[in-house]
Amino acid sequence: MSIIEPTLVTTVSLNVVDTRLDDAVRRCRPLVAALGAVSLTASRTEVDGPRSGVNLDLTLTPSAPSTSGGEVVRQVAEPLLKRFQWGRGDLDVGESAAGYPMGFVAGRERTSDGLTPICVSVGAAADTAEEWWDPPESLPADESVLSVRRRVRRLPVAASDDDVVARVHARLAAPDLDTALVRCFPLLGRPDVWSIDLQPLGADGGGVWGLALLLVLPVVGASPQAPFGTDVDPLAAEFGLPAGHLLRSPLGSWLVGAAEASRPLTEAPTVDALYVRTGVDPFDPGPVDRPVETREMVLRGVDEDGLDGAALLSAIEEALDAVRVVLVVDVVGPVADTTAVVQEVVRIDDEDIESISSEILADGRLRIVAHLGAVVMTAEEFMRGAVASAEIQPWEQSIPESADGLVTAEWHAPAGTSGIVRVELRAGHRLGLS
Repeated sequence: MSIIEPTLVTTVSLNVVDTRLDDAVRRCRPLVAALGAVSLTASRTEVDGPRSGVNLDLTLTPSAPSTSGGEVVRQVAEPLLKRFQWGRGDLDVGESAAGYPMGFVAGRERTSDGLTPICVSVGAAADTAEEWWDPPESLPADESVLSVRRRVRRLPVAASDDDVVARVHARLAAPDLDTALVRCFPLLGRPDVWSIDLQPLGADGGGVWGLALLLVLPVVGASPQAPFGTDVDPLAAEFGLPAGHLLRSPLGSWLVGAAEASRPLTEAPTVDALYVRTGVDPFDPGPVDRPVETREMVLRGVDEDGLDGAALLSAIEEALDAVRVVLVVDVVGPVADTTAVVQEVVRIDDEDIESISSEILADGRLRIVAHLGAVVMTAEEFMRGAVASAEIQPWEQSIPESADGLVTAEWHAPAGTSGIVRVELRAGHRLGLS
């Protein structure tokens, strides 16, 4: 016997002829009102995709039918079959892996007023978990800055490795979805917006709506090693977030920054958060594959007994030509955890710290020397990101790189300061290696 879930969700998927998201939403407004839609998700189509324009999903939450099993799906789908001129035989009824009733209908596409119904799906709310993402562990965990770490709906986006993908989260007050859409039009009209998601916040809605936007911002002159090329603070400023609150991860391979702020709720969209990454949605839990430069290696030290380990390691290091990083921190006063001191200066995970050593200097200061993991970027690119992400300012920097590829930055605390009093950051090829 089927498990009956009383909370049903119906999704109506459409293709809209318009290429701008705000125009596509305007065209769908009559259907939003007629169907009583409770949320909307839309995205531009890819250039080489099977369709053009905008793909749009409307979510409906019909009342729980009095029937059970497959008849639940048929009863819910019946009005939509008539509206889009599909027959009962077009409806495929079955059960999900969890045993909930589900139904799907597609085909017989008919375009009217620029709208083409693609499919209708009916299923239990419990079967929609795969549509959502939790915040990835790699997001900065400073709760004083990141206070809104909620789950988000998956949104499609098409971006190259060199494009900046910004996820903007906003809130607004509106009595219904149609009114909320009208109040979002100024943001939806941006030419760089790729996807949108508008849904009520909370089970009962309460007149508060959450808006998520994915923006694709090409960066001129970027490279896989330096995907931004320029600072991203202007983007935060454009959406009203505090300057300097983007938390960068200079040693990470793909996460670039995140910023969140708490603001009063208004009828117009109020931006709460901005997450920035290159090539993909910042909440995508998977890593981004970056092109890796390959070079031909001629291994020396090969004899009848096979490869010499030291020679092989040396050849690999030379081929990768990785930038090494050394961090020197001088501290006055007791230190309980040297790793925590390093992480206080440069936001970095434990696994990215290769080694830490310490010594007490003649004047009583504790000197901590940390060798950080190799990075796939130039020394100058690393240094700019690391210095910008550090809480301590200002730095004295030797940028651009010197002739030998070495970049340094140094920071000194005011006289009489306890705790961290001096920081030296050095980046260069094979730095710190014997």
